[in-house]
Amino acid sequence: MNSVDYITPHGSFVCPKCGSRSKLSKLPTEPGVYKITCYSCKHQVLHKVEAEVVEKKEVSETKTAVEIFETAKTPTFSFEEGVDTDSLINLDDIASEVKIPVDDSLTNYPFEEEKVLEVKPAIVKSKAIDKPLWEVKKVAVPVNETPPPKELKKSKLDTMLYYLPPIVKNKFVVLPSLAIILFLLFTIIPFSIAYKEAKEQLPGLLLELGKNKPSKILDRNGEIISEIFQKKTGSTKLKEYPPALIEIILNVEDKNFYSHKGIDLLAMFRATYINLINFRYNQGASTITQQLARILIDDRRKSISRKFKEASVALAIESEMTKDQILEAYLNQVYLGHGAFGMENASLYYFNKNLQALNVMEMVVLSSLASAPNKYSPFKNPEKSKKRIKQILTSLVNKKIISNDYSSEVVDKFFSTLKEPPYSTVFGGRYDAAPYVTEHVREILKSIDQSINIYDIGGYTIQTTLIKQAQEIIPYEVKKHLDEIKKRNKVRKVKVKGKFDKLVAEKLELQAAIIGIDPRNGEVLFMHGGGSEFTSENQFNRAIQMRRQTGSAIKPVIYSAAIDLGLIDPATRMLDAPIVFKNSKGAVIWSPDNFGQVYEGEISIREALLKSKNTIAVQIGEKLGIHNIEKYFTKYFFFDPTERAKRFRADLSVSLGSLEISPLEMASAFSNFANDGVIHRPHLIKKILNKEGKQIFNYLETDEFGLKVPLERRVVESDTAEVMASLMKGSAGASGLRSSGYTGEVIGKTGTTNDYIDAWFVGAKARLSMAIWIGYDDPTYGMGNGGMGASLAAPLWGKVGKKLAETKLVNDEKMVFSKRASWTTICEESGLLVGNECKDTISEIFRGHQKPKEVCKITHGQQGKEMLKKIFQ
Repeated sequence: MNSVDYITPHGSFVCPKCGSRSKLSKLPTEPGVYKITCYSCKHQVLHKVEAEVVEKKEVSETKTAVEIFETAKTPTFSFEEGVDTDSLINLDDIASEVKIPVDDSLTNYPFEEEKVLEVKPAIVKSKAIDKPLWEVKKVAVPVNETPPPKELKKSKLDTMLYYLPPIVKNKFVVLPSLAIILFLLFTIIPFSIAYKEAKEQLPGLLLELGKNKPSKILDRNGEIISEIFQKKTGSTKLKEYPPALIEIILNVEDKNFYSHKGIDLLAMFRATYINLINFRYNQGASTITQQLARILIDDRRKSISRKFKEASVALAIESEMTKDQILEAYLNQVYLGHGAFGMENASLYYFNKNLQALNVMEMVVLSSLASAPNKYSPFKNPEKSKKRIKQILTSLVNKKIISNDYSSEVVDKFFSTLKEPPYSTVFGGRYDAAPYVTEHVREILKSIDQSINIYDIGGYTIQTTLIKQAQEIIPYEVKKHLDEIKKRNKVRKVKVKGKFDKLVAEKLELQAAIIGIDPRNGEVLFMHGGGSEFTSENQFNRAIQMRRQTGSAIKPVIYSAAIDLGLIDPATRMLDAPIVFKNSKGAVIWSPDNFGQVYEGEISIREALLKSKNTIAVQIGEKLGIHNIEKYFTKYFFFDPTERAKRFRADLSVSLGSLEISPLEMASAFSNFANDGVIHRPHLIKKILNKEGKQIFNYLETDEFGLKVPLERRVVESDTAEVMASLMKGSAGASGLRSSGYTGEVIGKTGTTNDYIDAWFVGAKARLSMAIWIGYDDPTYGMGNGGMGASLAAPLWGKVGKKLAETKLVNDEKMVFSKRASWTTICEESGLLVGNECKDTISEIFRGHQKPKEVCKITHGQQGKEMLKKIFQ
């Protein structure tokens, strides 16, 4: 083949070795020998131009590439010496498949002079506008002018690709160009629409920042007793975060946070390109604002659609919130594993420290978790966590943010101190000093507005009347006491009513309820609703939700009513003897007896209460009559007519505690004896503030426990209360209370119901009225003959009272009475003023107008008294 055949009439050069085709910037016309180098395989071909061959006519007929361009008025490739654009244009893909044999004779041709013509890709230029292609808005792109070889006509796609310009076929240009085109096509236009929607939705989304805040239950001094939450997020203000922690987090998560506008375009384009060439989501580029947006839209999927929405919401957030507000929200909302949301909660969970107490290593651990909290959990995946932490430490050291003193040994040693189980959560370690209180508060919150979800709204502050330290003591003392009872076999489970059920019996555990109230204002100081541990199966708050028969613990109510009406006084003598009640037909319908069926003949009211004589209590009830009993029970318990109609029973058995009363109601009733005869409505919650700080609950306006009683009420006269306080000191002293070692002042009364089903002790002093109940939840089971109030409930009262006194959590003050009773010396045997024959005298307390006026005139003798006692033994 003649060398001239390597050059087509159109000015294209065809390599005889590889078949690559390229266009010459101009055809050689001057005489001489030219060396043409193939741009693809670097094969060289010599081309000779003789003087007689190159004529004006031929040149005019064949035309140069430049002339063709000028004629067609389309851009062409022009050769510019010294310009190398190999990186811009790749001609491999448009090489011709035509194989042209090499004429070896040319290689030995004796030339005197060689001229080198090297074929290079050229910069596209326009004749009309002397600028490169990338600076021209519209420019025609040259395409192949010859049909594709038959081998390429396999499909329409192959044919189409053949005619594409070389620049389009260059993979180093195509992929980035495609990424740009797709980015513009699928982001810019839809993004403007999405941004508008995000702006409209933003107010609703921002409401999420106020949700899931823990509702904090505080004691009277502002100390946290418990928190209510399902998903707990933080509430720490940005200024309360350690500056070092913020700097570390910004360097790990978003070093340009304070300079970008919510999204990092360069990082997004880089991530989009990498994801496109991998045909899957492989890399993210989320700023802190985008991460906050992800939290608000609640979508953690790794998808382009999620990133798209996340970016639009991020821009909307930046238009509404300051950078500091965004950062604070992020730090309080970001999920850091094991149920911990926010840095504050994560710090408490992972290290049991508040944020201010964190060291650098602990700060780095927290900063490592946001991107993949499960993957980098130091408890679940310690090795991955170590690797991640070491990378962060290296980066921080290089940036001189921290000092270079965190070797692998230091990291390993730090990890050796982390002992939490891999699958523990913040819920398992939730601190709750008063679980029964927490459940009570939860129900109150729900009752405020039935239409709201208290967990979604969150952020409530519940200020209570509790004493935290006392509340922490109670569960411990109760459990220890019940364990001791079981260990010493003081009680035994006895079926006393109905058919025995083995399955029920096996599940029954001895329980206790305890509640303490301040008589002067009705504030609940502590509350515990169960003896065994608080669990999902044992949440029944026996202190306020349970009503049981009270037994003899009700007698002070009966006695106070009679004293208040002037029917009896402490010196009144009554006959302790068996009593029988018959119906109209003469049949015995009720015969109340004393404990152990012991009767002592004529005794004083003081002795009767001290020894808990049932016969005397019933006789006092008879003196009162059902009308007056109902009147005083209304004052003490059933102030509401509807409640009274449901719960009061018009028979004398109420004098012995047959009505069902709650421990809360008993503690409230006894508070009057230590508080001038006045009862304040009990309350545990002083007020509740919502997350905006607005008060939504106040004890003055709400009957918290649903007792349907007024805020304050007088039940007996103040001097009656003083007389009762004196009588009840004796009954408390004889109750078994002192066996605990308690030596302080207390007034109170034990109670034991039939078949030893319920054991009570209710005691009071100036700043504490405390009721204790012990028994089984199923009232068809008794505790055996050891289940008495004096042996079970009274000692527990003493133990708690002693602990409170030792810790000085409850003040020991004197009871104050506005209208005073007075003491008078009387004849012990008659209860009258001392006469000439009286040998045994005592000092007794009386209400002002109830002092004895008659002088004792009886003849005293021991023989008669002894005979009277023996009659009833």
